[in-house]
Amino acid sequence: MRSLLDKMFGRGGEVDCDEVQRLSSDYLEEELLPPKQSAIQFHLNKCGSCKAFVETLASTIGLLSRLPRIAAPPGFKQAIIEKTSAARDNRPS
Repeated sequence: MRSLLDKMFGRGGEVDCDEVQRLSSDYLEEELLPPKQSAIQFHLNKCGSCKAFVETLASTIGLLSRLPRIAAPPGFKQAIIEKTSAARDNRPS
């Protein structure tokens, strides 16, 4: 239980690769509590694989932010809601 609370509230000194990948967007946007932000930075300093993942994500976000924004066609949002609702209703129990 303590481990779960530590993860929820940003306490705890170490993070693993799965947690870094799961929290990488929040890390880049600096939306994590300072202890968690620091724990991820520490992990990135010693893990080349995770560092490459986060750098690639940051580059991708940067590239996507330069694209022009377009509006969805009328009714698009409602069509998505209806299709996902129908798919959920048709799932086997």
